[in-house]
Amino acid sequence: MMIFEGLTLEQLRAATKEQIITRVTNLLTSLSRKRLCEFIWTIKNVNFVEIILETLTVNHDVPEGQLLKVYEKIDLLGDKTGSTKTEWTYYPTGEVDLIVLSELDGLDVVVGVKKIKHYLDGKQPEVIV
Repeated sequence: MMIFEGLTLEQLRAATKEQIITRVTNLLTSLSRKRLCEFIWTIKNVNFVEIILETLTVNHDVPEGQLLKVYEKIDLLGDKTGSTKTEWTYYPTGEVDLIVLSELDGLDVVVGVKKIKHYLDGKQPEVIV
């Protein structure tokens, strides 16, 4: 059941609190008891605090492979809550050498880094940091 069908994220972000309350009230009031119960049952386990939208904001690839990707994490109001950055380096032969995964907070301060080293001799990749 899609009682909020047609409502875009941009419209939701642009609406005032009063406009949102009015729309929700009108929509919920128009539902039958059965539809209202179905709606509540559908969303009962949704943790709205943890809803984060990820958007690819940087995508730098070359013919030889990927170099850099950055995904921004945005909450429902459009506020940046963090980012994930992935960087690749390559051996001169073209195989992946190192993948660096960085977690950044909402102010782009690095809060965590993990490096995955790849080897040319057949050894399995391993986390080195």
